[in-house]
Amino acid sequence: MKKIAVGIDFAKEKFDMTAINVVERTSVHGQFKNSPMGARDMLRAVRKFARGIDSEDWMFCGEDTGYYSQRVTRYLTEKGYFMWLQNAYSIKRSEGVIRRGKDDKADSRCIAEYARRFEDKAVRYKLPPKELEDLKMLLSQRDLLVSAKTKLHNSTSEIPERKVQGSAVSLIKSANKRVCRIIDDEIKKLEDKMDEIIDSVEAIKENYDILCSFTGVARINTLAFIVYTENFTKFDFNARKIATYWGVAPFHRESGTSVHTSPHVSGFCNKKLKALIGNAATVAIKYNSVINAYYNRLLERGKCPMIAKNNVKNKIIHILTAMVRNKQKFDKEYFFTFDTSVKNVKTLAS
Repeated sequence: MKKIAVGIDFAKEKFDMTAINVVERTSVHGQFKNSPMGARDMLRAVRKFARGIDSEDWMFCGEDTGYYSQRVTRYLTEKGYFMWLQNAYSIKRSEGVIRRGKDDKADSRCIAEYARRFEDKAVRYKLPPKELEDLKMLLSQRDLLVSAKTKLHNSTSEIPERKVQGSAVSLIKSANKRVCRIIDDEIKKLEDKMDEIIDSVEAIKENYDILCSFTGVARINTLAFIVYTENFTKFDFNARKIATYWGVAPFHRESGTSVHTSPHVSGFCNKKLKALIGNAATVAIKYNSVINAYYNRLLERGKCPMIAKNNVKNKIIHILTAMVRNKQKFDKEYFFTFDTSVKNVKTLAS
């Protein structure tokens, strides 16, 4: 059992820390700059509070808030401390008390209490490979550029047509076209860098080629699978967990005799990944004979198109996971007839 539980509430420029001595039930609070230097100052404060307790008996816990939590988490992990990054929703739902107010000091205290009570569920944070971190940042930057280009394109198309446009409208349209061309060039540079990173790591390259062999899954969807599953090591090849994170796994609700609903997908998911797999499903239904046969079979059974499409998303994730697990590329010639297609979809997804 850890003797010192440290809760960290991350913010953009600073973070609050509350350390609890599990044995003596004493605590200390501090606020530090969100930087490696701030993490070093925090360690000094915790060491002083611990009064000789070995650092092996310390446990740091914080909410996974993306970039805000990465600096301190990386510093503590590289120094060899036990760092546990937990989902903020899990911590919030476990408080066990009704809290009407909110402040950073109380939040850090709550996180420390969570670490103390649920130590048996703690998972030591492991730094992902640098290549995966770089790919994730490149994907995020590409999303920003694509979003900016879409906004510019929409703003141009919404200008009403006139016989005489005028100099202002002409200037706006030419400026938007010029900026869109620049954005296209920058997107191309990002994609070239992605390809360079993929080719430099054999394990990533192998899975990338396997995933791209599936008709309907292209570069961005493939990279999303590799990055958000940490090259299929994060979810232990559990397709159900991956589908849940992507937001396409259905769940039912039952309670007593009054609550009984049919399975529905949850809104608690990564919306960006759900949109990406939706695009892949649309393409696969049209161009992938296996998925097309599966989709039509669902429609023939009476399922509405939206539910059938969600089933297709789920099935694609199961097939892709099986392909990577078995190191097997998608064989277009093997899945040819309707009966063979249905049979082998079930086999791959099992």
